[in-house]
This record gives sequence, structure tokens and C-alpha cells, in this order.
Amino acid sequence: MTASTGGNVPLNACDVRPGFWCECLLTSAESDSTVLVGSFDAYGARDAVRWIRIAVRMLVSVVDAAEAEPVHEWLLFGSYPTAAALERGEPFAVALRHEQLRLVWSARPVGFLPLAHRTGRALPPCAQEWAQPAVLSAALTTSNTHLPTRR
Repeated sequence: MTASTGGNVPLNACDVRPGFWCECLLTSAESDSTVLVGSFDAYGARDAVRWIRIAVRMLVSVVDAAEAEPVHEWLLFGSYPTAAALERGEPFAVALRHEQLRLVWSARPVGFLPLAHRTGRALPPCAQEWAQPAVLSAALTTSNTHLPTRR
């Protein structure tokens, strides 16, 4: 099976762009379900780490001190070692737990194939049709967590 960018030209190794797939998963202990909260395709290890750091920094203040301590330490001292590990091909993950919710941010090296109808960093029109899953809405409502909702 060969994929192609234009329908009749096979892809080759030069078409694959190295990068990092980042995602945030929310797991609710009450429903034992996992929901993708957000994702990001980064083309540099530092961009991947930055995406995780920004999200974690916004939420670390709502967890208890024992849970937050190792995360604060990673925020202060872990960026460069994490980026270096990603560059070596090692995946990375950091988690926060609040009441019945567990959020896990992760990044791993991937090879990105060119997508049809994608210009630069803009997503295709179908990406705007995504609605927040009911499971995520329910989990956020029952935990009184003030996470930003996705439109």
C-alpha cells in the first residue's frame, strides 16, 4: 500500500517530517473513561515541552501540595532535560491528579506525513466541527474544576 500527496505520486522518506505528537488525556475515576482534551503537533522538542509547560502551569495551583511538588520541580528544572530526551527519541509524560480526575500530558517523537487540504499550521475545516464530548463536560462539572472548555 502506498500513500500519496496528490493521489498518484507515492510518498517517500523525504515527505515524512520529523516532529513530536503531544496530547492531554483526562481520566475520570468515577466513570473510568479517558477523553482526549487537546493535542498539538510540534516540529521541535522545545515546542513540545513549551506546550506541556503552559498547560501544566495553569493547572498545578488547583492540586494539593504533595501532588504539585514534583510538578513544580519539573517546571523549574525539567525543561531542558525533557527536550533533550525527546530529541533522543524518548517519550515523556507528566500527570496531575485532582479529586476524581487525572490529567496526563505526553509527547513522543513521530514522523508527520503531509495531509491533504492543510496549509501551514491551519487545521482543515472539519477540525472546527469537533464538539466537546459529553463525558468530558460531565467530568469537569462534577469535579468543580475550572478547566477551559474547548469550542
